[in-house]
Amino acid sequence: MSQPATLTATEQEVLDDVARGLSNIQIALKEFRSHETIRTHVKNILAKLTARNRAHAVAIAYDTGILRCPLPHLPTTQAIPRRVSPPGHARCEPGQPGRAASAPARRSVHHGRGPQ
Repeated sequence: MSQPATLTATEQEVLDDVARGLSNIQIALKEFRSHETIRTHVKNILAKLTARNRAHAVAIAYDTGILRCPLPHLPTTQAIPRRVSPPGHARCEPGQPGRAASAPARRSVHHGRGPQ
């Protein structure tokens, strides 16, 4: 495989923002530059990476190692506690049809359509 393209620091930042899905205007506001300047940087990135479009440039950048996928900041995993019914709460047991004995029965509601 050939050497990855050499991007300037600004082009690296712009490419990172493109990979995050930002538009040229959003990048310009973030970087305090004009959207035309950002557009020029994007054109230079596309040319250096010989990419057809922004998505292709991002794919090439990941494939060549110019961009690296950061590891997500996941919390340490903990065991999921077993679901326990609160005290005094009746619960249907497997094999019992219908509701638990203490659950109130639903009442039917008549909305005035037809006979009851």
